[in-house]
Order: sequence, then C-alpha cells, then structure tokens
Amino acid sequence: MTHPLRSLPSVDRVLSHPRVRELRLPGEVVADAAREEIERVRAAILVDKAGEAGETQIDSLASAVAERLTAAFAASLRQVINATGVVIHTNLGRAPLSDAAAAAMREASLYSNLEFDLASGSRGSRAHHLDAPLRALTGAEAALVVNNNAAALYLALAAHAGGREVIVSRGQAVEIGGGFRIPDVLRQSGAALVEVGTTNRTRAADYEAAITGESAALLRVHSSNFRIVGFTEETPLAELGRIARERELLLMDDIGSGCLLETRDYGLTHEPTPQESVAAGADLTLFSGDKLLGGPQAGIIVGREAAVAPLRSHPLMRALRPDKTTIAALAATLGHYLRGEAEAEIPVWRMIAAESEALRERAESWRAQLGRGEVAAGESPIGGGSLPGETRPTYVLRLPDASLAQRLRACDPPIIARVMDDGIQLDPRTVAPRQEEALLEALRAL
Repeated sequence: MTHPLRSLPSVDRVLSHPRVRELRLPGEVVADAAREEIERVRAAILVDKAGEAGETQIDSLASAVAERLTAAFAASLRQVINATGVVIHTNLGRAPLSDAAAAAMREASLYSNLEFDLASGSRGSRAHHLDAPLRALTGAEAALVVNNNAAALYLALAAHAGGREVIVSRGQAVEIGGGFRIPDVLRQSGAALVEVGTTNRTRAADYEAAITGESAALLRVHSSNFRIVGFTEETPLAELGRIARERELLLMDDIGSGCLLETRDYGLTHEPTPQESVAAGADLTLFSGDKLLGGPQAGIIVGREAAVAPLRSHPLMRALRPDKTTIAALAATLGHYLRGEAEAEIPVWRMIAAESEALRERAESWRAQLGRGEVAAGESPIGGGSLPGETRPTYVLRLPDASLAQRLRACDPPIIARVMDDGIQLDPRTVAPRQEEALLEALRAL
C-alpha cells in the first residue's frame, strides 16, 4: 500500500492545474503558495489527519491555492453598508460623497486641465479650481487646499511660526485623533508651544501676559472630539483677534469639522463655521473636508491673502497638495452649498436632516419584510470628530442575536451593525435607500 506522503503531488503538478493556471499571477508567487499548501497537507498526514489521496487531493490542493491567492490579491478597500447610525464614521471613511462628487472624480480620473490654462494654453495652477467657491462661501480673501487638516495646521505653523512661539490655551493642546497631538504638530513644524491658562479656564489676560518678542501667533483649536462642561471660560475669537492685531501677531483658528450650515437648525449644538471665524478676524481658518463639510479628505485653509500667500510658495506645499480627484470631488461638494442644495444632495446633511418618523417607517418596513425583530427608539451619533456627544433621534431594528454582527461583516457587501444588549441594531439613518435591498437579502440569507 502506497504511503500517503508518496501521493502528494509535486509543485509543478499543482501549478499546471486549470484552477491555478487561470489566476494569471506572477509565477513565483503562485509557486510559494503551492509549496505552503503542500506542506500543510504533509503536516496533516504526519498527524493522521490527511484527506483522500489521488485526484481528489490534487483538486483540493489546487482549490486551496486558488482561494488563498484570490483572497490575498483581492481589493481590500470595499464599499460597506453602514447600519450603525453613526453619520460621520471615522473607521468607515468619514463622510460619504454625493453622487455629483463621485461623478466628478470619475471625470477627472482621465486627462484634465489640472494645471493647464485652457484660455492661454499655458501652465495653470491646481489651486485655482477651488479658490473662488471657498472665498464665496466663507467670505475670506484667499483659500488653499492640502491633503488633510493636520497638514493644513502643519503648513501654517511651518510657514509663519518656524523657530518662534505659538500661544495656545492649555485646554486646547488636544489630541486630534490617531495619536496625533497639537503639541507634536507644533514641535515638528519648528514652532515652540506656549501654553496659557488652565484646562478649563483661559482668559484674554492669559494670552496677553504670555506674548514676547519671540511670539508669532495665537492659535485657537476647537475641541471637536470632546467637550469640557461646568466651571469653564474660553476667550472669544473676536477678542483673540483684537489682541493679535494690537500686538502684530497672526491669529490661526483650527475649527476642525468645517461646518458650513447652522447645526442648531437640526436640533444640535452650534458648531463653529468658517464664515464666523473669518468674520471674527482670524488670519487663517483651518478645517477638514470630510467631516461636516461632506466632501473628500482635505485640509482647507481660508483667510487673509497676506497670510495665505506664503503657504502657496512654501516648499512643503508640493508634498501636501491634493490630487486631481480630490479637487474634483471637493469642487462638486462646494457647488452643492453654492446652489443651496446641500441638505438634499450631500449625504451627511441628508442623513442629519432625516426626521425620526420617516426613519421609523423604514425600520418598520424592514421588520415586516423580514418577519422578525423589534423596532425601537434610538439615537444616531453625529460622530467623526464633529459635535461631540450630539445625537439625532431615530428608530432602529433590533435583532436578538449578537453573533449576527460578525456574519453580516462577512456578507458582500459587508454590513456593519451596532452591537447592543446581546443583540444588534440596524439604524436606517445611515443606510442609503439603494442599499436597502442588499441589506435585507443578507438578513434573509442569515
């Protein structure tokens, strides 16, 4: 009787199998996978756990190699269905783009006039495409866009405060996410951090007392991912502007989320806006593109021309500039605001604006179609470093089986649910209507 080890096929035989040949991957990559699978089966034989020998073994080995390599080289970045109710979900890509923004990215993915002046036929500037809409929306003299808001702050500090002091309230020397901290950004930019006041109270006099001949700027950082309540005091931005002008310093205002609409209209706490910051006298206002603005990842800088101009020519600008698809998506997103259609067209604002009664109807429809679950009142967090602790009332479909969360993540497309009280809940606020059928099909199958 032939020993099972002798029945193991050679690497060449596995490579010649039709399942493996159709992979069309580099030969050495496939050969390595075949060796590893053969070694796995050999180890199983040695502990008496081998499968059948002969043709069945070569077929199963070839299938294992094909499945391993298909999984390894499949695109890992995938669309998911966000059923958590968290509107700006950092782990799920923050703000979803509008249809117009996605279409603009596709259009710009071919050749474009990114840095070409169509009128003169000469070299143009990529900054030109976003300057006019940003100035119109914020009231600023000038605008510039980089690849994220941390980069915007880094560039502003490096250009205006390298080797000099920047004065920040102690309560605003915050961590902005992912382990990145304002003191670290200042240090890397070459600026020296001068903290004033206390964690909960900083007055105008604290800033004034800290100013020296080495001071370059006052910096305000909005606490967009946490809130301090109780015995607190913060110096108004207009007062900081007065101090900066009198002492000939720059005032930088990092407002974080880039909210262009009034959040109080949706039952939420007021979120600082770029237009308010500019009007209050900030020389540079910095904010993100992919939070409450509802666009692609970007760091947006607006302010006085004299303060923005040095950033355009700074050596860091080439390393931090956005690509053509980001510019296209951001321009399309800003267009929604200019036309007064942000609430209808930008997914973040459409979700925030959705009323609980309409969401209850959707959740009830899901329950009826599935024939199981319970519809209950809930809260949808805004999330994503915007409006900390703020929620909108919603209705969710609850299913009493926490194991469904993992099984839903294995669906195509993956579905991300919220695990609550030994079960899961699905919030229609963050599920696009066109995704509903895929969601319900997956739940029926499970």
